[in-house]
This record gives sequence, C-alpha cells and structure tokens, in this order.
Amino acid sequence: MKIKAKHKPLLKKMGLSEDDFARFDGKHVSYEFDPERGVRIYDPFYTTSYDEYIGIDGWSAWSSENDTFMSHILKGSGEKREGTKAPRPKADIQQMSSYLQKKFGKSSETDVQ
Repeated sequence: MKIKAKHKPLLKKMGLSEDDFARFDGKHVSYEFDPERGVRIYDPFYTTSYDEYIGIDGWSAWSSENDTFMSHILKGSGEKREGTKAPRPKADIQQMSSYLQKKFGKSSETDVQ
C-alpha cells in the first residue's frame, strides 16, 4: 500500500517508524486520512509499533485525538513488575512435609501406594 508523503509525519507522530510503513499492505494493515481528524491506522493484530489502544473493529483513534489511553494506564507498571521479580527462598521439603502432616494428620508415606 502506498503511503502519501504528507501523511507520513502524522503517522510518525502516532509512534510509527519507517520500518512500519513496509507493513502497510492495504489488507491487514492500512490507514485512512480525514482532513479534519488526521489519520488513523487499521492494525487489528498490532503488527506495527503502534502501542496505543486499537478498537475491536481494528482501527486506532484519529491522530488529532492524541490518544494515550494505553500508555497512561500502563505507566509505572514496568517498575512494579520488576519489584515482584525479587529472588524468593526455595521451599524446604522437610518443613513442607511437616506442615502438611500437622495440617492433614497423615504421613506422606501412607498416601503413596
């Protein structure tokens, strides 16, 4: 699909790169232009680097809307995720076995037959 030169700056402002333009095939990835609203992309499978919300119909918001819905709600989630990756101590098998025996009142050897 040919992308007009005057539309490329609008698409880049949405976060697309030159590499993304090669993915525009007119079928799975395309765009449309409106003189008042700007451009919007059709990319239902997120094959481009556009990382904002794409609706169930496959279309993004118009460039004039400056949609930052996804990046706004995900802001700071990377730091929170990194904090949960702290090393955790390994479980002590003897301690676990003792706990389960106390809780259920059976020895683990009697359950295995």
